[in-house]
Formats: sequence, C-alpha cells, structure tokens
Amino acid sequence: MSEALQSGFQVKTLFGGVVRVNRALGEGGQGAVYLVDYNGEKKALKWFKQVGLGKKPEAFYENIKQNIIRKTPSEEFLWPLDITEWAEGSFGYVMDLKPDGYYEVTDFMLCKVKFQSYRTIIDAALKIVSAFRVLHNAGYSYQDLNDGNFFIHPRTGDVRICDNDNVAPDGTETGIVGKPRYMAPEIVLGKNMPNSLSDRFSMSLILYILFCLNHPLEGRRYLTPALTPGLQRELYGSDPVFMMDPSDQRNSPHPAVHANTLRVWPCLPDYMQRIFLDAFGRKALEKPSARPREIDWLNVLTRFRSEIVPCPCGNEIFTQQGTRCPCDACGRPADVSFRLVLSGYSIPAVRDTRLYRCQLGTCDEKEALTPVARVVAKADTGRLGVRNLSGKRWDAVNTRGEALKVSPNEVIPLKDGITFTACGETITIRENR
Repeated sequence: MSEALQSGFQVKTLFGGVVRVNRALGEGGQGAVYLVDYNGEKKALKWFKQVGLGKKPEAFYENIKQNIIRKTPSEEFLWPLDITEWAEGSFGYVMDLKPDGYYEVTDFMLCKVKFQSYRTIIDAALKIVSAFRVLHNAGYSYQDLNDGNFFIHPRTGDVRICDNDNVAPDGTETGIVGKPRYMAPEIVLGKNMPNSLSDRFSMSLILYILFCLNHPLEGRRYLTPALTPGLQRELYGSDPVFMMDPSDQRNSPHPAVHANTLRVWPCLPDYMQRIFLDAFGRKALEKPSARPREIDWLNVLTRFRSEIVPCPCGNEIFTQQGTRCPCDACGRPADVSFRLVLSGYSIPAVRDTRLYRCQLGTCDEKEALTPVARVVAKADTGRLGVRNLSGKRWDAVNTRGEALKVSPNEVIPLKDGITFTACGETITIRENR
C-alpha cells in the first residue's frame, strides 16, 4: 500500500467513529492532510508517513490519544478530536477543518495578504499569546512551533493553531525538535529538548514576523551566496544576533531586503521595542528563563492596542500616554479629549477603547483578555463614558468627592477627576487640555 491514501479509503477510529477519505488537501514532511467524512461530518484527517512517526511510534500514538481525552485547552487550537486505529503500519487523527478566509503566516510575511489594520495585527498576536499561556499553564509544551502552525484571518485577527500532534506534557521527549529557522538556540545546539521556554522563543519570533514582516535573526549575515550548515548553526544556534540589537550591528537590516522592518520598527512604541529586545537580546538567547513570559506580552500588546486611535483620513495614529498627537498621513491631531490613567501608564479614552483584565493586576490565564471596561457613546446624548463590563460593582468617586457605586453595565461619564476601582486597581479619568 502506498503511503498516500486513496479516495474511498476507510478506517475505524478509537472512539467509535469511521473515517472515509474524500481527497488530499496538502502534504508535509511528517504526513498528509485529507478532507474526510467522519460520522457524517466534513473533517480533516492528518495521516502520518511512517518516517513521521518518530523513534517511538507507540508512545507518539498514546500521547495524541491522551490529548484527545484531555480535550483542547483553548478554542484557538485545531485540537485532535479522534484517532484512527493502526492500518498498514501507520495511523491518523481527526480535527476540524481550517475555516475559510484564513491564511498562513508566510502569506503575510511575503505580503500576499495584508491585515486590515494594525489593531488587527495586535488582535492576532493577543490570541496567539493567550492560547500559549493557557497551553503552558495547563502543563503542556508545543515543541514544534513555526510559521506553518498558524492560520490567521486578516480582517478579524482570529487565529487557528494546527499540527497539535506534537503537543505533550512539558518535559516529555517526543523525538521532535522543531523546524529549522524557528527553533530556539539551545535546541539548535542540542543542549535541551523542546519545552515551554523554547516555545516562548519561537512564539516571539512569530510575533516579530507579524509586526515587522522579517525574520528577527536573518539580517545582513543571512545574505550570503552559500548558507552552509555551519553558518546556519551560527546564525540560529551558537552566535545568533537580533537584527535590531543596538549593541551588536553585525546582523543589522539591509536597506532593500529588510525595508519592512526599517519602516515599522521606528513606529513601534518604546515598550514594544523593549520586549522584542528582551526576547532576542543576548541574555534571552543564552538563558531561556530570561525570555518574556506570555503575561509580559499580553501586558504590552493590550497597552499598544489601547493607544491606537483611528483618524478620519483612514490612517491609524499611535498615541503616547493617551495624549493628542498628529496623524503622520494628514497631519490632523488625534481626537483625544480624555485619557484613562492606569497604574504605570495612560491610554486614550476614545470610542471603543477597552480595558482588559490583564491590564488591571494579577489574573488567571482564561481571564486575561476579558474586557472589564469599554468607552461607549450614550444613546441619548452621544457623550462618551466608561461602561462597567466586569460583572462586579465598582467603587467610584465623582468630581465633588462623593462616593458612588457603579453596577455592572452602568456607564461613568468622562469627566476630569472621576476615579473608579475595577479589579482592585484605581483608574482616573483626566481631560487633555
């Protein structure tokens, strides 16, 4: 029997189903994906090539089986739903199909498709980071995180994460080390096996590609006629250098090849630049535990999203500390009459500004991206106010110093000096004069 499955091929599943192959959808080094009928529904089947089963195929099979029993940690994962019986020396697992309108990271990197807005890029980044925070906090590591694992919708920022067959309890050796160019340096050098800390490196790399459209370690040193195995080991393992590292210019961007990074990087807020420097600086490259955590990413990404204000000309204005600044397209100042002063920074209080749970003190991984407040326009007057979305009553103090109780779904008017306490954090409304 050829390793390629033919239309009409049928196999039973471990949890009482039957899979019937319709047609091939795609193929990779580890296996092929097919459109199948599964108990009357259209699903995807990943069928492994025998070479893709690793050195311990029975353990590999058992790990996928246990992941099915435990169920998906987050809806962003196209998690295994069922697993087939062994047939002709191999097996496959059933998962949901990729929804229409989603594209791979490479499509964005090559500008075959573009995000609708910068806020949409941030939404996609937030969903990726949040999904991996949930995964890691559940005790898993992904182990093979790369550009082919993500399907992203360019208009909504929604994300689906595929190829979850290598996900395993953190510290478990599956025999998979990852995809070249996306592995952490310690994995490239064989010092460690993949774990949640190497996941963090690969995740940060994907985020850099989404924002800057270039690989963070592939600067000038990558532009060589002969990229030998030894040179690749240096670039990604023994001597990696972040292309934007201010203390090491050996791998700086080339003006033509890396025009995307050179255009985007100066526009990023300083806290976004800092977290990329923290992710790919010498310390993080050599010491995995020094890499930014998922909660660190969530904190800066939610702040960045809050600071972006739409301009009537269609451009997006990156404000700073919630104050007015001019649009770099039309020169018109951002319409920011008020700001919300949080612990550590301020954000503009404009229509649809959101405060997320992770911006207001410690929270668990499933609450992090829950909106607890939103700036809305009152239906009767059109005036802006802050709606309580927390589900709990807020304590507030008005401009006369009087204590107020703000019930869930009630709106506080935007007036200079009003304070309210949400999730244990006090927020002050300030007018920009």
